[in-house]
Amino acid sequence: MRTLPVLAGFLAIMAPGMAFAETASMRTANESEIRQHLPGTSELKEAKNGYEYRDGNKNGYKITNGQVCVLFPSKKTDCVNVKTDGKRFQMIDKKGGRTRF
Repeated sequence: MRTLPVLAGFLAIMAPGMAFAETASMRTANESEIRQHLPGTSELKEAKNGYEYRDGNKNGYKITNGQVCVLFPSKKTDCVNVKTDGKRFQMIDKKGGRTRF
């Protein structure tokens, strides 16, 4: 799956390879924090399936407490967990890979 590249396009500010070690102060980011930190979330429109879409984009996004999920046109989904210390944010994929954004 290409979750990180898809999310990178969505987030537009990701810095691949800039992972940092999790500290004791990292916690699950809530939905509001994620939406405030990610540019373009105001452009998303909710569909009947519960996912949000940007005009012209076939990938759906679901942003919840601690998680961003992508629904691909093939109906497959992939999610990343989102942690923060209140200033820095990081995505953690299902293999444990971390990317700061």
